[in-house]
Amino acid sequence: MKPARILLIVVALVAGGLAAFLATRGNGPQPEQPVETAQVELEARERVLVASRAIGLGQRLTVDDVSWQDWPEGAVRSEYITQSAVPEAAQQVAGAVARFEFFPGEPIREAKLVNANQGYLSAVIGQGMRAVSVSVTPDSASGGYIVPNDRVDVVLIRSGADYSETILSNVRVLAIGTRLGEVGTTGGGADPDNPSSQVFESAEIATLELTPAQSETILQAGASGRLALVLRSVIDFAETVDTAQGSSQTVRLIRYGQAQSVTSSAPRAVPVLPGGSISALEDPSAPATPVSPSSPVIEVR
Repeated sequence: MKPARILLIVVALVAGGLAAFLATRGNGPQPEQPVETAQVELEARERVLVASRAIGLGQRLTVDDVSWQDWPEGAVRSEYITQSAVPEAAQQVAGAVARFEFFPGEPIREAKLVNANQGYLSAVIGQGMRAVSVSVTPDSASGGYIVPNDRVDVVLIRSGADYSETILSNVRVLAIGTRLGEVGTTGGGADPDNPSSQVFESAEIATLELTPAQSETILQAGASGRLALVLRSVIDFAETVDTAQGSSQTVRLIRYGQAQSVTSSAPRAVPVLPGGSISALEDPSAPATPVSPSSPVIEVR
């Protein structure tokens, strides 16, 4: 065999072996690539003073009502109380009066508190408003179920008269007796998580938030008869005086030839005093202005 042919065969064998080796190596498991782990930077946090439980309007705070809670540093507002700025804040707010309600976990803000040395009731009265107290009983105050922060209509029942007048409408109740701050939608303060209704069963003093003009109206009305509080639905808290004022209308009833006037509920004009109060204090002895007989006439034979 010629040397050239032998060399060609050797080269072919080497090339085939090399190709087989490379093919076998390529089918093997691939080396694992290193996995890059993302580095997460934790945001700096600050300890903020928050309400540890529900705090009612007018409630006097204790140390147990507040606690420190971690808060993202970027979300800390300037009015929040931080532990780094005021380490003894929990002790300092003890005794302060809440001017607004606090929910559990809500940051404590000084603007919503009144110093313990300041007035207790005056802390929850709105700007320009007055606190006026009236005596009520369960039968003249919705069975005693009225609690602070409810809204009521004030009705005057004149002494010796056969009708009543709504003299004030949509009035906020500040306090019933000595109860000012209430926790929960039903006014129960014993257990904020499961509030229960509180009623009064004897005569109490109801303190109402009124404008100066309304204060004059209700004080004058107290000398004209008995006052009653009519509880309003929470849906009607935003109702205006124009749509809320009570009224009545006289119906002439003729029974067996005898005429008799009967008062029934129907719209009629009632003068309104400045400040949203409805005047029902006109002199009942003053002569009535004759009007055309526009009232309904019911004749019974």
